[in-house]
Amino acid sequence: MNDYRVEKIELPVTLFLADGVVHEGILFLSPFSPSHSGQQRLVEIFHEPDVFFPFRDKSGRFALVNKSAITHVRYPLQEEEREFGNWNRVRLTFYGGELLEGDIIIAMPAGKGRLQDYVNSTPGFFCLYSHDAHYIVNGDLIREIAPA
Repeated sequence: MNDYRVEKIELPVTLFLADGVVHEGILFLSPFSPSHSGQQRLVEIFHEPDVFFPFRDKSGRFALVNKSAITHVRYPLQEEEREFGNWNRVRLTFYGGELLEGDIIIAMPAGKGRLQDYVNSTPGFFCLYSHDAHYIVNGDLIREIAPA
């Protein structure tokens, strides 16, 4: 490590792009989160103001990927993050017709716990949990979301 470089944690992911392209590779997490103790969570990368993030595909090629081109990111099950709120099973339909089903956690103030309240107050990317993997979903590219 040099004076200007922080070693990153490599996380294997699959990126699903709006044009139908799928990329398998590595995203790089910081060992320190700016908003909580512990390492950076994947969803935090997508909440940062930077438009592009570094990605290394499985052939070793590096590229900068535009966040707005991503419909969703699949990553392997890890230790459960402590999420508080109501678990809600939903079915997402992206533009183009791709379906994804899983659970979202709605942690909203009293009287604002509906699915509509959550998706309208959580612009951009949010977490979706399924039995085989976790996802980061781009809410801007969802055509429909409904209870499952």
